[in-house]
Amino acid sequence: MIEYVRVSLGTGMVLGLEEGNPPEHFTTAFIMTYNEEGCDANCAFCPQASGSVSDPKLLSRIGWPKVSFNDVVKGISVPGSVRRICIQTLNYPDVVTDVQDIVATIREVSNAPISVCIHPIDSKEMQILKEVGINNIGIAIDACTQSLFENIKGKGRDGPYTWSGHIEAIGQAQSIFGVGNVTTHLIVGLGESEKQAAEFLMQMKEMQVRVALFAFTSIKGTSLEKIPQPELAVYRRIQILRHLLSGNKITRKQISFDVHGKLEFHVDTNILRESLSSGSAFRVTGCTGCNRPYYNERPRGPMYNYPRPLEEEEIDNALIEAGLVN
Repeated sequence: MIEYVRVSLGTGMVLGLEEGNPPEHFTTAFIMTYNEEGCDANCAFCPQASGSVSDPKLLSRIGWPKVSFNDVVKGISVPGSVRRICIQTLNYPDVVTDVQDIVATIREVSNAPISVCIHPIDSKEMQILKEVGINNIGIAIDACTQSLFENIKGKGRDGPYTWSGHIEAIGQAQSIFGVGNVTTHLIVGLGESEKQAAEFLMQMKEMQVRVALFAFTSIKGTSLEKIPQPELAVYRRIQILRHLLSGNKITRKQISFDVHGKLEFHVDTNILRESLSSGSAFRVTGCTGCNRPYYNERPRGPMYNYPRPLEEEEIDNALIEAGLVN
């Protein structure tokens, strides 16, 4: 029986477990598995890493207090409290069993869509999670090239992960959960070029995998604590490419890179502006309905991922930041 989990601070506020007013437009309950021994993985950017000396209450810049799982279930059972549930997992031997128990208990009180973000597990374990009630699965690659991956999450960190293992697991997940129900993550700002990030997005598009974008956020106590966040202009261009690819509005032949490595779009100006006019390119990406408010930015900005619809001025500013308009 699950006794404790962690929840994002905003989730705790929404469910009445923490004091304070939850962020506006908060719709998802974010839950993280709890393990006294921590995580067996050693990802360089993560406060939960085995080699990290960060506060274990953190994931990115968000606090995740330890709470009673029973209290979480009671909060979720209140009609209208949340629209969806996202479970983040640490890597430890019994994590699949713990996720199975968490989902089974939640399913007794809620039919809300449930996503899980988990490391590569075998196909039998994936099938178990689907049968218990998981709708979407995320397997986060995070770093966009094999060499970066190995240095940040794999052998270079004495970690348990391999690039090929993640790619293979994504393919297995698609066969079980179906195309459109599998996501991965790309963290921009880990040392990649715009071209490398773009190539990763195109590779995932060809694999029919949805990509959730994150801006690298340094956390004290991690191995990458002194690395700055990515340039906003670079992040905006990567956001635009991800958005255009997901909407089938661009192909490989319609992008190039200038002598400085800047991503350029060769799309009709009217089509480009129309595709970006809603501002959705600059919002939080991931599973349908995810909004993750202020996960990798402070409320005062700059806003890398907007957790809400953008105002017209914000859309115009994002296009200026991307270098698409003056």
